[in-house]
Amino acid sequence: MSVRKGTIITLGASAAFGVLAIVLARGFINTAITTQYEQARAEAVKTPKQTAKLKTVSVMVADMKLMPGTPLTEQSVNLVPFPAKSVPKGSYKSYETLFLEPNNPSVVLTPIAQGEPILAFKLSAPGGRASLSAKLSDNMRAVSIRVNDVSGVAGFVRPDDYVDVLLTREIEPANIKRYAKQKPGGGNKLAFSSAILLQDIKVLGADQVFGTGSDAPALAKTITLEVTPEQAQKLALGKSVGTLSLAIRSAGTNQKLVARTLQEKDLTQSAKLTGKPKPRRSVRTAKPKPKNQTAQVVVVRNGEPRLVKVYREQPKLQKLAGGTQ
Repeated sequence: MSVRKGTIITLGASAAFGVLAIVLARGFINTAITTQYEQARAEAVKTPKQTAKLKTVSVMVADMKLMPGTPLTEQSVNLVPFPAKSVPKGSYKSYETLFLEPNNPSVVLTPIAQGEPILAFKLSAPGGRASLSAKLSDNMRAVSIRVNDVSGVAGFVRPDDYVDVLLTREIEPANIKRYAKQKPGGGNKLAFSSAILLQDIKVLGADQVFGTGSDAPALAKTITLEVTPEQAQKLALGKSVGTLSLAIRSAGTNQKLVARTLQEKDLTQSAKLTGKPKPRRSVRTAKPKPKNQTAQVVVVRNGEPRLVKVYREQPKLQKLAGGTQ
């Protein structure tokens, strides 16, 4: 009986110690969890206070990816808080400073990633370096021509207008062109011709103004046009051989007409066509007029060609036997 009683006591003591160990372990775990929770809560309370002490300023950033040549708009940028000590040089702090001229928006010169601050050197304006190349379309060129108050349409040619370019030049008379080059004092008049050199050409700038500004006319000495490389060659050649003039096209009209080169004789022909039609007359057979007894030849004296009239001899036909000529 004593052995059995000892076994029971040992088992009871083991169970008691096991229960005590469980209770102690549970209490230790609860204490550790509570302590960790309190520490995390304390850190969470301290964090807002530290954030509030960080000074920030408003900075304009890109709200989307911006590529070169893209006009900057209010929808493509955003105003966000930025650490005051980390604000990059040349940034903008408000919409007003970035959009000084609403009618002349800035143009992106270099790629700007989304969320990146807008910097002055990455824009064409305002405050950035001016760049006409950013306004050119793909594979186009900017060429300037000299104008005056007449050829420049009295200053009414403004940026973003569309014009036709006219070329007026002197041409040599066809009757001496193949013999010698016309020289001053040669006694022969030079003829003139006018042709439409280019049609539907966009105006990029007047003098050094290349944005849409005031609509008031202003006399300009040079007009900058947006042309293709081949059209640029035509303008360069046209400036050398004659006088270039501009004709403003109607807004929204991009139709290109087939125009021919006009000469001085076409001025009188146009006047005849616009006159009143003459009454019809009966057709009569006219006697043939004798052929012109004179001819024109080119005589070169002292290096100067002159047209000289000479009488044309008529061949004499001898009478043949039988009374026929």
